[in-house]
Amino acid sequence: MNELAVLDLILEQELDRNPDLVFLATSTPPSWRARFGAERVRTCPISEPAMVGAALGAAMTGLRPVVDLNRASFAFLVMDQLVNHAARIHYLSDGSYRAPMVLTSATRGPQQLGPQNEQCPYGVFMQTPGVRVAVPGSATDACALLRTAVRDEQGPVLLFIAPGLADHCDLRAALAAEPQPFGVARLVREGDAATVVAIGSAVHAATRAGDELAAQGVHVELLDPRTLVPLDLPALAASVLRTGRLVLVDDGPRSGAPAQILAALLDVPGVARALGGRIAHVSAPEVPVPSSPVLEAQYWATPERVAAAVRRLTAAA
Repeated sequence: MNELAVLDLILEQELDRNPDLVFLATSTPPSWRARFGAERVRTCPISEPAMVGAALGAAMTGLRPVVDLNRASFAFLVMDQLVNHAARIHYLSDGSYRAPMVLTSATRGPQQLGPQNEQCPYGVFMQTPGVRVAVPGSATDACALLRTAVRDEQGPVLLFIAPGLADHCDLRAALAAEPQPFGVARLVREGDAATVVAIGSAVHAATRAGDELAAQGVHVELLDPRTLVPLDLPALAASVLRTGRLVLVDDGPRSGAPAQILAALLDVPGVARALGGRIAHVSAPEVPVPSSPVLEAQYWATPERVAAAVRRLTAAA
């Protein structure tokens, strides 16, 4: 099940709204099976490739499957079904088929689950044509994007949810969230000292850093892309052109989503000159996630690391 209980409520509403929506997971709520039937709420063996393969077939025949992969690390187990088939079926069939399906999974959390279960691999899937990638930075946006994803008619959507979003959840706002269009970044705070682009669970760390810096008279502009594919490049570029400094913050590796966002920005006319090399990264080191709580605390993006990166850029002005 989803780490955020509020997402379960959203998905239950969507199951009630659309009789073609089906749910597949290794553990499903008994109340859902009783209400919607075993045909629509499938408790599956622990085989992620089998679940995604079945979901692909269901999507091609008109159903709207949602597969809960549990942990984001398990997305690597379904690369063939997702990348070689679901993402490309529209192209391979000359437009005869689509795969409107959703894969949900949890990224990192304070559980010391180690390198096999504590990954943020969404940057890998940004390189897969035909797949859309959503990584919300708030519980409200997670609910809004889930509604959008399950109503999507185009193709597979990967929705990566950080369990830590539950710690900062406004339940009433989350439940009332309407579908949010993909490709629209959220302006978290305004400023002119630097542009901070934070992804997923790193948005909270960047927000706290922004509060600390503002108390010292340094006002950063913080943007949460919300979706990585499609990416709201115009909003990010406009901010960078205005501030002339960029800090990319992510709990994933620097070579993943941050590198691809930076590459896209540098293709926008004027951005490279505006930045003039004033770029900083706050991201996971290129090593497996440690299981030790002490080491893991040094691994993720923190407000202190974000604030220090901003200070380095502003001091170099």
